[in-house]
This record gives sequence, structure tokens and C-alpha cells, in this order.
Amino acid sequence: MPTPSSDPPRRRRLSKDLIARTTLDLIDEQGVGAASMRGIASRLGVEAMSLYKHVRTRDELLDLVVDLIVAELDEDPEVRRDATDGWRDYLVRLARGVRRYALAHPHAFPLVTTRPAEAPWINPPLRSLAWIESMLRTLQDEGFDDEEVLFAYRSFNSFLLGYLLMESGARTLQDPQDGDGSHSGSPADPVPGGLSPTRTDEEQENISEAESAVEQLDPQGDIDVTEFPTIHRLAERLAEDRFDDEFERALAQMLDGIGVRIA
Repeated sequence: MPTPSSDPPRRRRLSKDLIARTTLDLIDEQGVGAASMRGIASRLGVEAMSLYKHVRTRDELLDLVVDLIVAELDEDPEVRRDATDGWRDYLVRLARGVRRYALAHPHAFPLVTTRPAEAPWINPPLRSLAWIESMLRTLQDEGFDDEEVLFAYRSFNSFLLGYLLMESGARTLQDPQDGDGSHSGSPADPVPGGLSPTRTDEEQENISEAESAVEQLDPQGDIDVTEFPTIHRLAERLAEDRFDDEFERALAQMLDGIGVRIA
């Protein structure tokens, strides 16, 4: 019977991809502010200086993280590269795919929206040149003229950017981490793209313990019922999580607008 080896486990070979994926995992768990070079190196079991052999700066590393997130569209089985069932089906699938990667990485999603793109005309969250080319070409093949293609591209990204920033922010605040600034204690080494501190520990505790709709809407008891009676009357519906329904309805309305433009 062979005896167990006493040799230490073999360390994984460092690469840009490994460093970027480790960084994304760290952000998913602890927030953007946790992604310091020292923290990443510690997780990999290496010295921080060894990371610089593969990435020149932390900014370059954060851009690699953005590329990883957006590249999840390539692996999404529901997203198509062509308009097999028409332009509307194509854009619906693409929009849902972008939403899936945003909600898979709510703590990292601010990076997708705030990191400088390769060119100023590239609009997040669809910021992959390959996917932008695919979208523009697909709409052109569907009979859109140049102005209609540009209108659709800008409308699509503007809708997704606004909606997903709102939704991912709400999801993040349901699972706050010190690294995304959701607590009063901001990280000592913040990273551009992190959320601003918005809730104290006491506020977060009150929210987590809220049971009724009124408590969820006003966990601190700061909203005076006599001054804001309509807010209190609608508290139950205001506090509902209706993101799925609202996303689909807003997406349909945006596509209706594109449809009117090309009719």
C-alpha cells in the first residue's frame, strides 16, 4: 500500500486568468474594496509583488475582472449570436443574459459600469467589442438602417444600465460586505467602482430584523406618518420585491419603442 507523500501540495501556476478569477471570487465574497493586491496575493498563497509579473497595475486587474464578468455571456446557453427568431427575441435573450451576470456578481457589477471602456462611445453594461459588433451586425441583418441600429444600441444599454444599477444595488444591500462600503467602516484601501457607504451597522441590523412591510420600508422609524401618509399607506407594495416583473415589463416597453422607430 503506497504511503502518503510528505511533499507539500503543488502550488498553482500564476497567470492573468487565475489572478483575475481569484479577484472576482474575492469581490463576490467581500466587496470591491477587498480586492487589494495584498489580499489577492494572500488568497493565492504568494507574495504581492509576484502578481505584478502578470498584471502591471490594480487598474489593469480590475479591467480583467470586468472582461471575465461580461464574457459570461459567451457561456450563457440562453443567449444567441443571431436573430433566429427575430430581432426582438434576440434582444430579449441578450438583455436577460446581461441581467444574469449582473445578479451573479452584484458586488462586482459597479466595476462593469464605472471602469473606463476601451473607447468613450462604448456604453456599459454591454461593453464587449465582440458583443457590440454582434448586436450591431445582427440588427443590420434584420433590416435596421444605420440610425435605427444606433438608436437601438443606445436605448438597450441605457435601459440596462439604469435598471441593473438599481437592482444590483438593492441586492448588494441585502448582503452587505465591508468591502463594498455598505457598512459604516469603509475599507482602508478602497477600489474605484465600490459603493459609497450608505448604511451603518445599526441600520443594517434594523433592516435584517424588519418583519412587517412598514418596518422594511422605514426600519429606523424616521418617516413620519402624518407628514408622509401616502408612503405609509402604500408601504406594503413599496416594500415588495418586484424586480423580475418590473424588469420584463420595462424591457418590453423599451423594445416597443424600438419597434415604433423602425416601423
